[in-house]
Amino acid sequence: MKYILMNKSQAVMLLEYNDTFNVIEKIYRKYNINYAPLPIQNAINDKSQNLTREANAWFRGRGIPSWRKDLENLLEKLNVSSPEELLNKSYGLSLSDQYWLKEENNDIKWENINFFTNNFEYEAYLEASLDSSSSEVTTDKEILKSPNNTTDGMLQKGWVIEHGKRVLVKGTYTSSREEPFNEWLASQICKRLGFAYCNYEVEWQNNTKLVSKCDNFVSEDEEIISAYDIFKIIKKPNDVNDYEHYIKILESHGIKNARFNVASMFLVDYLMINTDRHMKNFGVIRNVKTLNWVRTAPIFDTGQSMQCDKVVANMDFTHGNGKFFSNTEKNFDEILKVIYDDVKNIDINLLNGLGDEYQKILKKYQNQTDMSDNRIEALYNGLNYRINKLKQKLD
Repeated sequence: MKYILMNKSQAVMLLEYNDTFNVIEKIYRKYNINYAPLPIQNAINDKSQNLTREANAWFRGRGIPSWRKDLENLLEKLNVSSPEELLNKSYGLSLSDQYWLKEENNDIKWENINFFTNNFEYEAYLEASLDSSSSEVTTDKEILKSPNNTTDGMLQKGWVIEHGKRVLVKGTYTSSREEPFNEWLASQICKRLGFAYCNYEVEWQNNTKLVSKCDNFVSEDEEIISAYDIFKIIKKPNDVNDYEHYIKILESHGIKNARFNVASMFLVDYLMINTDRHMKNFGVIRNVKTLNWVRTAPIFDTGQSMQCDKVVANMDFTHGNGKFFSNTEKNFDEILKVIYDDVKNIDINLLNGLGDEYQKILKKYQNQTDMSDNRIEALYNGLNYRINKLKQKLD
């Protein structure tokens, strides 16, 4: 069937989409590629790439990944066979961008269907996503008309509406159930140091599930462009490191404070030993009307930190490796050397007392997490160690 890939009200491409196999089979016509997703623009500019293949990779990447925790259970409850089956259930709409698929002769309007301004059903999906013990299968097709069909990442999660705002609710992945506290901790570090960040709060959801919650940080006129796609705009010279290459691209597109903001993100990762700063959980925000790159994305998605996947006996806050662009196992001290000049004037003393606040919230939810006193003490001491170590490095 012929569909038009839309960016809000702008037609981007006319394509053949196979509803049975959930794939883009052919691209018939390009309308206004300036409004296309960046990876599709990159594929058009790089003649060595197959545009149809890259368009499929982008479209599949919008969906729930195969490694989502308890994915089979979720799909069974939603009464669908695969994550790909969800992609076009509601025009492929998302709350991270404004792209959608419209049947060629359909006159439906963005204003009438988008989830930024139109309500959607979410309670049943959230229950299906977060409650692994439930075996109830839904037959309500309204559950599939939501932005929850296009949520990336391994954590169980779902969009909800609270006081008119779109709020992302995320569960846990590791047995320690630390992830919500790590998101909270990253927020507190950023708030004290004056970094641009997405604010996370911890909540005991419906008295059954520990979650983190954050407001959507893009508006109905904005989209997130990942560092992964940005990095491919221009071939990196051999004599330029990944960090400088990325910063130069951002600065060439008018992003203000790009150097400080990106360095600040890696500084937070250093403090928290974040092992999962992959290139799809940071980037920039683009205005989809003006096509201007507006700002760096705020610091978000820092859940895989603070040794959350380790038992207490194996926790080590003295050193570690993290992701740094193309290097997926780079020593944190080496990362700090690369960004040092851009963060050396930060007043780390502003973090004094944060360890006590961290310990307090861990104790507050101890009955819900079953976290041992030994683990809480290890986390408290580990955070203080990282803060003091950074103070010494920046002196």
